[in-house]
Amino acid sequence: MSEVLTYKADERVDTRTVEKFSQELKDILDKGQYDLEIDMSDTVYISSVGLRVLLSTQKEIDKHGGSMVIKKTGPAVKKVFEVTGFIRLFRIED
Repeated sequence: MSEVLTYKADERVDTRTVEKFSQELKDILDKGQYDLEIDMSDTVYISSVGLRVLLSTQKEIDKHGGSMVIKKTGPAVKKVFEVTGFIRLFRIED
């Protein structure tokens, strides 16, 4: 198991920012880094496109036996995970 890398998400993860978000996570995985913490302490909004990127990242990490933890979600972001049911798909820690 490799060392856990922490990735800090931007304030908003939506159609304007998802390309950067997706590419940065892809770059991490392309380097063989499959143990990942996603720090969402600055994130106030995540849209469905951001959730899809997280889901595809989780699937890729699972294929390689790694782990992904989403950390420090604020109330608004946590609510999105709850309402969409995605809270059951990810390991989320405060």
